[in-house]
Amino acid sequence: MCDPSLSPCLIGIVDDERAVRRGLSNLLKSAGYRTECFASGEALLESGPREGIAILILDIKLGGLDGFEVQRRLADSGTCMPVIFVSSYGDEAVRKRAMDAGAFAFRSKPIDVDALLDDIETILEARRSAG
Repeated sequence: MCDPSLSPCLIGIVDDERAVRRGLSNLLKSAGYRTECFASGEALLESGPREGIAILILDIKLGGLDGFEVQRRLADSGTCMPVIFVSSYGDEAVRKRAMDAGAFAFRSKPIDVDALLDDIETILEARRSAG
């Protein structure tokens, strides 16, 4: 569950598939998190300040900017948040590139829900410990 002492516990979801956004959002809300969904990397980047997003779930293959470019632009703008990349194209080269780009984790679609929730809790626990 989201620790109320970590304010805010908002998870951003960027995926161009509406069903994936909706499914992840519903799952995370049922686990006690708040979510904000974006249909593209451009929508996220144009949304204004993103300091409220604690964790970003970011699809790699998007229409327009890909997930790697979105992550790079966020970093260039000074926005730093843990990223969990997701992709239907989960071969080892893509996984390595995601991890080399600084991702906290990489999850192949269909997403292992338990592993994703574990990733989120690990990130939040690290924040609690860093205090």
